[in-house]
Amino acid sequence: MDQNALEVQNLKTYYYTENGTVPSVDGVTFHVKQGETLGIVGESGSGKSVTTLSVMRLIEKPGKIIAGEIRFAGRNLLDLSESEMRKIRGKEISMIFQEPLTALNPVFSVGYQIREALMNHLKLDKAAAKQRTLELLKQVRISRPESVYHAYPHELSGGMRQRAMIAMAISCHPQILIADEPTTALDVSIQAQILRIMKQIIKEEGSSILLITHDLGVIAEMADRVAVMYAGQIVEQCDVYTLFEAPRHPYTRGLLKSTPRLHQLEDTLDSIEGTVPNPLFMPSGCRFHTRCPYAKPICGEQEPNLYEEASSRHEVRCLMHEPEFAGQWTQER
Repeated sequence: MDQNALEVQNLKTYYYTENGTVPSVDGVTFHVKQGETLGIVGESGSGKSVTTLSVMRLIEKPGKIIAGEIRFAGRNLLDLSESEMRKIRGKEISMIFQEPLTALNPVFSVGYQIREALMNHLKLDKAAAKQRTLELLKQVRISRPESVYHAYPHELSGGMRQRAMIAMAISCHPQILIADEPTTALDVSIQAQILRIMKQIIKEEGSSILLITHDLGVIAEMADRVAVMYAGQIVEQCDVYTLFEAPRHPYTRGLLKSTPRLHQLEDTLDSIEGTVPNPLFMPSGCRFHTRCPYAKPICGEQEPNLYEEASSRHEVRCLMHEPEFAGQWTQER
């Protein structure tokens, strides 16, 4: 896992609306190593899904990628033509969408949709593509693959549709698998099954996974490293163990404290005061300072950098951890 499978540098994706410019993704930088799972976590509206859609070059108007690089296999994906990107999507970089009922085409059977992807990208004939499709459905623990092959998306349960979506995503052995909230709207037992399937895929296929979720339990189960997003920016990035044992950004601490735990069921859950800022009117300075319990006047004036501690490779976007300003928070830290 020494080599990076995907590198994103200073990515900016803005939406140009009648009311003003929305910086949905504003200077995001991260990488995913080969065979690694990077989890991106944050509240709704933090920019997680727009980040992944940017990687896939699926941003629609009024959105536009205005800056940055997305490097994959020695190329900047932002320099490729649409026809070149179509050859990469689904084959080298695949995506499991948040809601498979809308991602799958309702007028074609599940088997047809997977089979067509195989015929298009791997140039298999119809018989070989069908056989491979049935094998894929078995791989994602579908007990009646022939029946599901002929079924339409609306005839399947949410868990079955998600399994079919995973089968389609891994059909061409992608190097990068993007999973956008893969267990949302599924009950707990089905969530656990889907996560086990994804872990098995990592082991068997050797794919790198970019996992988008708001669920810290899923992060703990799946991720090797974690990037925490807030208001279009990464505010903390480190390995998963460090995130849970020694979080540094006040927002990350707030997320962890607001997560229910079995031994604290009788206690009142903590919450992060306030709301995510309106992207049309981002606060000056640190974007979290209006909700931060440690905020000083300087936080509303000085925008923090994503500061990295060389010894731990732990990145945090907070003046409290920048050497120039850290002395002001000696007691709070």
